[in-house]
Amino acid sequence: MFKKSVLLGIVLAVLSVLPRGAFAMEIFMVGSYHQGDMCGQPQYDAVVEALKQSGIPDLSFRGYYLDSRRRSPQEIDGDIEAIIGDIRELKPAMVVTVDDLAFARLYGEVLKHPSMYLVFTGLNRSVEEYNKIEPFLDRSGRPDKNVTGVFEYLFMKEQMEMLEVLLERPLDKVAVLYSRDPVGMIIKQQIEDELSSTPYGEKLLFFGADSYDEVMDAAKVVGADDTVDGWIPATMSVRDRSGGFMTMADLVGPMISVISKPDLALNSSFTELGFYGGVSVDFYQMGFQTGMMAARLLKGHSISDIPVEDARASIIAVNRGRLSDLGIGLSQEFAGLVDQFLD
Repeated sequence: MFKKSVLLGIVLAVLSVLPRGAFAMEIFMVGSYHQGDMCGQPQYDAVVEALKQSGIPDLSFRGYYLDSRRRSPQEIDGDIEAIIGDIRELKPAMVVTVDDLAFARLYGEVLKHPSMYLVFTGLNRSVEEYNKIEPFLDRSGRPDKNVTGVFEYLFMKEQMEMLEVLLERPLDKVAVLYSRDPVGMIIKQQIEDELSSTPYGEKLLFFGADSYDEVMDAAKVVGADDTVDGWIPATMSVRDRSGGFMTMADLVGPMISVISKPDLALNSSFTELGFYGGVSVDFYQMGFQTGMMAARLLKGHSISDIPVEDARASIIAVNRGRLSDLGIGLSQEFAGLVDQFLD
């Protein structure tokens, strides 16, 4: 009886110091944007689905959405403090961040907790830049701490080649209309980086905007320039006339009303909004790729064997209604390349 009571006391003592959820493998899912966001939500859902399909028992998911395109920095700061508090108290097995802001604000904290992992999906800012601030890669660029994930390759070269197929001629100029918010600036840089070593790098014209009026002024310039063959909408978040925020869903109608040229969408979700489309990253497949990496880590594989990867899957999506409005017909060659037609 004495031995049993001593053993019971030891068990109770151990239970008292274990974090809540210690017998479940808890995963924190942190999205940079709002729930249902057309860029973030497919990645989020795919990570969860991949982990559920992995056969790992007793997974538990805790979700957070920072809604960074529509909320003030002060509100986001408050949420980040709360998430960091939960990380320190609950000690999840893994934190999964969706897109740049969530990663930028949380990877430094997770590096302080070697027993947990952070896996990212959808980074647009280069991994090397983040590594300079808080190192997590070795000299060869492989993870040597507890952070890895999937970088969002934009398939810009492929996008330009596809536009040439559509127009059946070489390109002259392509405009990039971007917002000067953090995400818009990151995407602008990524477009430059992906095309810098190609002939298309010299064909880009950049137009930055902070507000709706600046967006429309730039759109009118792009629309009137006969040397511009197409344009890339990267206006992720700008101020409206009342001081609120406008995102791509708000801006697509006004922009395409004054730019009668093919709009090269950054993703198929933007094509659904009404842009022409073209070649872009497949958000769901990128999230699933991330979830498979996360599952390997949770099953005990060494992080040094799971390097940062580029998104592998692209999709060619075309909005037929937009092409009809532009007066562009589809050749048989072009139509045969398209994965998804939208109306």
